[in-house]
Amino acid sequence: MTKQIWFLTGSQDLYGPETLEQVAVQSKEVVAKISKGIAAPVEIVWKPVLKNTASIKQTMLDASSDADCVGVITWMHTFSPAKMWIQGLDLLRKPLLHLHTQANQSLPWATIDMDFMNLNQAAHGDREYAHAVARTGIPHKIVVGEPGSADVHTRLEAWAWATIGWNKSQNLKLARFGDNMRFVAVTDGDKVSAQLQFGMSIENYTVNFLVDEVAKVSDADAEKLCAEYENKYEVAAELKKGGARHDSLLYAAKQEIALLKIMKDGGFDAFTSNFEDLGALKQLPGLAVQRLMEMGYGFGGEGDWKTSALGAILKSMTPAGGGT
Repeated sequence: MTKQIWFLTGSQDLYGPETLEQVAVQSKEVVAKISKGIAAPVEIVWKPVLKNTASIKQTMLDASSDADCVGVITWMHTFSPAKMWIQGLDLLRKPLLHLHTQANQSLPWATIDMDFMNLNQAAHGDREYAHAVARTGIPHKIVVGEPGSADVHTRLEAWAWATIGWNKSQNLKLARFGDNMRFVAVTDGDKVSAQLQFGMSIENYTVNFLVDEVAKVSDADAEKLCAEYENKYEVAAELKKGGARHDSLLYAAKQEIALLKIMKDGGFDAFTSNFEDLGALKQLPGLAVQRLMEMGYGFGGEGDWKTSALGAILKSMTPAGGGT
C-alpha cells in the first residue's frame, strides 16, 4: 500500500465560514501542485483545515497512530496563532515539514483589499508558527517557495524519501545469526538504544537455527535454483550439475532458500552472519547474501547489525527499493 504524507493547513475561526471555505479550496490547490512534482511512492493527503487547539491535537494523535502515515506537512494559510499548535506538535511522532508558501504568488496592487489580505497571510502565519516549532525543539524540515516550482518539488521529494527511510527504521526487524566478531567493539553496540531511538528490533538466532532450516530444503528445490544460477550467471564447470563441486553450489542454493524463508516468515528486513560462528554450516552463505541484498534486504558481515540495518533503510529510500 502506498504510504501517505498528511497535509495540514492552519487557520482559525476568526475569519468566518466564507473565508475558511476559500482557505480549504486554496490549500487543496497547493496539495495538487506539490503532488505533481513528487515521484516518491507516497500520496499527499489533504486534511480538513485546522482552526483550534483541540482539532490540531487530535489530528496529530491520528497521524502518529496511523500506520500508513509516514510524515506531516504543515502550512499556515492564514494567521493561525501558534500557541494552538504546541500541544499537538509535542504529541506528533512522525517526521514534520513546514511548507512556507503563499496561495497567490503576486499582489494585485490595483484591487487589493481586506478580503485578499485575509486569504494571503502566510507571510505572517508561517513566521509565527516557525517560531513556535523552534521553541518546541522538534526536528523538522523547512521548505520555502512557490509550490509548483522545481526547487520546492526537489526538496519535498528528498524529504518524502527520507520519511520512507524513517518509517523503515521504525518497523525494521533484523535477524542476527550468531554474535558479532570477537573483540570488535564497533559491531557490538547498544541494541536497546537502537530500538528506543530508531525503532529497529535486533533479534538473535543461533547459527544452528539456520542449519536446521537449510536441512529442510529438498534437493529438488535446490536443483531448480541451481538451474537459475546457471541461466543467470557464469558458473564454473566444476560447480555445474555433474561437476566435482556441484554439492557446494547445491548447498548454497539451500542456504538461499532457507534464509529467504526465515526473512519472510519472521518479517525481517535485514540479517547478519559471522565467519567465526558457523556452527554446523558447511560454508558461509556468500551467494545467498548477495542474492538477498539484490532483493532489498540489508546485510552486515561479522555480526555488523548496524551496517545491515542501514543498508535496508537506504535501499528503501531509492526508486529501485520501491519505497518499501
